[in-house]
Amino acid sequence: MLKRNYRMQKKASFQTVFAHGKSYPSRHVVIYIFKGYPNKYGFIASKKVGNAVKRNRAKRLLREVVRLHLDGVKENCQMILIARTAINNASMEEIEKSVLYIWRKAGIYNGKKT
Repeated sequence: MLKRNYRMQKKASFQTVFAHGKSYPSRHVVIYIFKGYPNKYGFIASKKVGNAVKRNRAKRLLREVVRLHLDGVKENCQMILIARTAINNASMEEIEKSVLYIWRKAGIYNGKKT
């Protein structure tokens, strides 16, 4: 489970990242990254992803990817991970590759390749 101090909970925090952050799309996830504030992560799965079971699974997988690679992310960046419909048929490894690809592309990940 992701620690409480890493979770984005307030609506204002989400709005700030959406307004000032840069988006990076991939097949399974879209990530908005806003550099300049302490690390916080928000997770979104809309009704397009599926019913409540599928949405919760998508967010759970995204949280697990972030938790596993938390030490490789550079300091001072907030991000929102938005699940896409393709996440329903994806394995954990595919989602992990998508997220790490975006983080490297954005220049915020300095961990080892998996």
